[in-house]
Amino acid sequence: MEDDCEELQVPVGTLTSIGFSISNNNDRDKMSVLEVEAPNQVTDSRLGLPNPDSVCRTCGSKDRKVCEGHFGVINFAYSIINPYFLKEVAALLNKICPGCKYIRKKQFQITEDQPERCRYCTLNTGYPLMKFRVTTKEVFRRSGIVVEVNEESLMKLKKRGVLTLPPDYWSFLPQDSNIDESCLKPTRRIITHAQVYALLLGIDQRLIKKDIPMFNSLGLTSFPVTPNGYRVTEIVHQFNGARLIFDERTRIYKKLVGFEGNTLELSSRVMECMQYSRLFSETVSSSKDSANPYQKKSDTPKLCGLRFMKDVLLGKRSDHTFRTVVVGDPSLKLNEIGIPESIAKRLQVSEHLNQCNKERLVTSFVPTLLDNKEMHVRRGDRLVAIQVNDLQTGDKIFRSLMDGDTVLMNRPPSIHQHSLIAMTVRILPTTSVVSLNPICCLPFRGDFDGDCLHGYVPQSIQAKVELDELVALDKQLINRQNGRNLLSLGQDSLTAAYLVNVEKNCYLNRAQMQQLQMYCPFQLPPPAIIKASPSSTEPQWTGMQLFGMLFPPGFDYTYPLNNVVVSNGELLSFSEGSAWLRDGEGNFIERLLKHDKGKVLDIIYSAQEMLSQWLLMRGLSVSLADLYLSSDLQSRKNLTEEISYGLREAEQVCNKQQLMVESWRDFLAVNGEDKEEDSVSDLARFCYERQKSATLSELAVSAFKDAYRDVQALAYRYGDQSNSFLIMSKAGSKGNIGKLVQHSMCIGLQNSAVSLSFGFPRELTCAAWNDPNSPLRGAKGKDSTTTESYVPYGVIENSFLTGLNPLESFVHSVTSRDSSFSGNADLPGTLSRRLMFFMRDIYAAYDGTVRNSFGNQLVQFTYETDGPVEDITGEALGSLSACALSEAAYSALDQPISLLETSPLLNLKNVLECGSKKGQREQTMSLYLSEYLSKKKHGFEYGSLEIKNHLEKLSFSEIVSTSMIIFSPSSNTKVPLSPWVCHFHISEKVLKRKQLSAESVVSSLNEQYKSRNRELKLDIVDLDIQNTNHCSSDDQAMKDDNVCITVTVVEASKHSVLELDAIRLVLIPFLLDSPVKGDQGIKKVNILWTDRPKAPKRNGNHLAGELYLKVTMYGDRGKRNCWTALLETCLPIMDMIDWGRSHPDNIRQCCSVYGIDAGRSIFVANLESAVSDTGKEILREHLLLVADSLSVTGEFVALNAKGSRVYYTGRCV
Repeated sequence: MEDDCEELQVPVGTLTSIGFSISNNNDRDKMSVLEVEAPNQVTDSRLGLPNPDSVCRTCGSKDRKVCEGHFGVINFAYSIINPYFLKEVAALLNKICPGCKYIRKKQFQITEDQPERCRYCTLNTGYPLMKFRVTTKEVFRRSGIVVEVNEESLMKLKKRGVLTLPPDYWSFLPQDSNIDESCLKPTRRIITHAQVYALLLGIDQRLIKKDIPMFNSLGLTSFPVTPNGYRVTEIVHQFNGARLIFDERTRIYKKLVGFEGNTLELSSRVMECMQYSRLFSETVSSSKDSANPYQKKSDTPKLCGLRFMKDVLLGKRSDHTFRTVVVGDPSLKLNEIGIPESIAKRLQVSEHLNQCNKERLVTSFVPTLLDNKEMHVRRGDRLVAIQVNDLQTGDKIFRSLMDGDTVLMNRPPSIHQHSLIAMTVRILPTTSVVSLNPICCLPFRGDFDGDCLHGYVPQSIQAKVELDELVALDKQLINRQNGRNLLSLGQDSLTAAYLVNVEKNCYLNRAQMQQLQMYCPFQLPPPAIIKASPSSTEPQWTGMQLFGMLFPPGFDYTYPLNNVVVSNGELLSFSEGSAWLRDGEGNFIERLLKHDKGKVLDIIYSAQEMLSQWLLMRGLSVSLADLYLSSDLQSRKNLTEEISYGLREAEQVCNKQQLMVESWRDFLAVNGEDKEEDSVSDLARFCYERQKSATLSELAVSAFKDAYRDVQALAYRYGDQSNSFLIMSKAGSKGNIGKLVQHSMCIGLQNSAVSLSFGFPRELTCAAWNDPNSPLRGAKGKDSTTTESYVPYGVIENSFLTGLNPLESFVHSVTSRDSSFSGNADLPGTLSRRLMFFMRDIYAAYDGTVRNSFGNQLVQFTYETDGPVEDITGEALGSLSACALSEAAYSALDQPISLLETSPLLNLKNVLECGSKKGQREQTMSLYLSEYLSKKKHGFEYGSLEIKNHLEKLSFSEIVSTSMIIFSPSSNTKVPLSPWVCHFHISEKVLKRKQLSAESVVSSLNEQYKSRNRELKLDIVDLDIQNTNHCSSDDQAMKDDNVCITVTVVEASKHSVLELDAIRLVLIPFLLDSPVKGDQGIKKVNILWTDRPKAPKRNGNHLAGELYLKVTMYGDRGKRNCWTALLETCLPIMDMIDWGRSHPDNIRQCCSVYGIDAGRSIFVANLESAVSDTGKEILREHLLLVADSLSVTGEFVALNAKGSRVYYTGRCV
């Protein structure tokens, strides 16, 4: 029988091309395995995996790698036009006359003679032209065609007196019961798909083929249903099994099954499904006549940017990438990542077969052979299916992920160098989530509240070697951003390290020490206590000795802040404090890296295991009793009273600071003799004025926070040493003292970050809120049309433990909800992209210089680093510096932008955009005090006040108490004077307090008139300004106001008299606005403290900073810049200012005054200060490289597109 078998030759062909086209109804029927007739069949098991049955009923496969899914089909009750061709159909109908079906304007060449023109083709017949277009997105989702009368033709008919269309104008359209024409305009009709087919009948087929080449796909009688695997968005694992969550297309498919509506509604649903399937173009023509049906609705997912990466690229299944939620597992080593067994089986690793790994690879393929009876290998350029016996040396085998493999892990966004770490795989019997040691959360900048990790499996030997040598954890132990250690103790291990060192009664016996020694890499030391008591002869070890077992022999370490001394690996002394244990400068792990870098990972892992085990033996739990802080009722009562007294004292400090403001100083003198019953109204007035002014509110918030620290210190006074919250707070492992105070003691100050139309009463009670006479309720009265603006400010005296009343809950909600950073969430990404664009090509050259690979331009002659230059040769230094600043910008997102506090993120942005040439409304100058002021007692304090008093603008209106216009004609003068004389009364007390005299005021007014007389635009010659101690018009008013300044207008002639309204509306406002001291261009002067290291040492006082003045001026006016104007204003006080260090804060102006070197130094200092405000520390070499990159052209360029053009086209070599 075997002889009867004939061996046939396999046919061989050559593939020459592949054609793509739109599928027709026959194509959809052939590729479908199921006709969907019921809505529940949309997720049928015959459409592939995953499905509720976990098996494909079409091919019988249980593995998603084998079964790629199967299509289904939904058959419609009637045919519709494919939405892809609606635009072409509308364009074709616009070319054809609907009556005779011939081309308009141009005769189509046919064999037969052209018939006579029909009524639609002939002009002046009362049948105007019409136009076809696709319906708008509001009408049937652009799924139909509308025909309407041409507006130009209709206007021509109206000019001829024809106001209505002929009754048979729409007779070319067959009647369709699905359209109600009574509700339509007489000049418009919506065409159903059946009417479109009727219009296309009779049109020459050659013309149709020309405009619609795929005419056979025009009709749509069915719609494909994609496989289940393309529509499952999430698999939720529950106790009763996995539950599948499908996307929006599944819901639309169910709406298509058994549809019985009209054709337009059916086409609209088909269009909706195509939009969610991303089958339409995103571009929309700007022309109204484009009739583009592909315009995306606002609720359709975008196909660009990060959304495109996640949904289209990362959303696709791959055999060597994964993305899932991460959970903590302290049993894993620091360089290990726990992968679930179910995920590891699906991930493939390519490996070439050789004699060394043949046995191991064959063993790993046994489960695959049992399921599929064969395996696939890549031999050369072909993928072949073979048995085990057919394996050859050199075959590339695709095996599952195993223990010990290397994967690249990252948590997006990857904003710094250490967010990409190569880790070793450890297969775990878990599901759906990957596991990570909690200590490794720090480099990933993540936690375990739902964060996702991305994993990438290397597929080549070169990629594996690069991961092991470049981004492995043991190669990244030093943080390149700040130069310290990348890993440090955290969470339970940090709490245990703090407790084991500070607890005085921490003693361990031999059994406990031997149990804990299993986790330590070094030997057990001799016991500190040989005999604890007469009844106990067992030796005892201290907590210091236990922690000292982690230090290697020969390790020496000191931390003076906490009195920590380690000598030869033995912990000798310490004090209560955890700074040396945390991730801070000079911590013990940083010193271990310098001592023995190769053992640091093992020491940290051993410390985590040992300390966690010790904490488990000791016990540490948190309960509601820890929130009460006090151990008894009387202590709780005393704590409440002290909190109340502290809040009152903080309010008094705020009021005193408010009274020190210039505009409130008169309140002290006037209210000095008030009665006690007026104090409550005064406090209410304080609260009202504080919320009306952002300056007063900022001052009050700053003063309250300083005084509120005493209230926070009560937590340590009344809290027991065994309080778990206080222990974790002192250790630095969890939370902060501020959150504990809010829950246990009082919530404290609450201020809004934005202005609102209402304010908060002083007492946060419902009665105060409902008070109709409260000025904080906005505009009052029926005729009030303006809305007042407030900066809400309130103090909540209750805590979450005691409960909040309704108004306190409302206040807390208003002030806490606006702390979201969504308004500036894109700013760090923008800064990161721009910095990377500027610095991505900068690298360390082999000659020790820093160059740009784009043209080999020189950026730095030497790279300023503490280590040897040979270690950084070839590194991408520009990218490292850009990532360091980007990470600082991202860390500033949790500090919201407020009206009362400067935003560190916006401050960093302003510093980096220093090279912008945009006109600025305000500019700031920094003035530093001269050295000779240190010779006087409190010389810097008095000197700064004198400079501020000299520079700050003092308007004439601020010292005038009364202004009036008196009619006093003068006939005895030769000079023509106006009869209207202005009188201004000033108190001598005010002049003395302002350090002014009447003569200086008159002189200042004369100078202001001479320099600004063009602003008046009045026909006057001069002003006669005089001062006197007596006022001829009101002697009674002069009893309090001892100085009267008169201003008389000198007329051009005796016949021209200046009108009273001109003096009242123009001259007097001009005089009141004139400065009598200071400069007109200075807005404000602030006395600040700087902690910059450039502060000199004076008189042996080693202070870390100094006082300086920040002068805010209005922008440049003409050729006279702000710095020149400030120099002229400071001429009388030149000796009090150190002009060698004073400078404009605008870098471009600073460079123009002092040169590029001075501008570079100021830029680095500003950048260092801005980074420090974000709470991050960055190595100085990164800041210097950023400064040199932005100034490499000889001037600072802006961090924008215009600056980049200058950067890449005008650089100096």
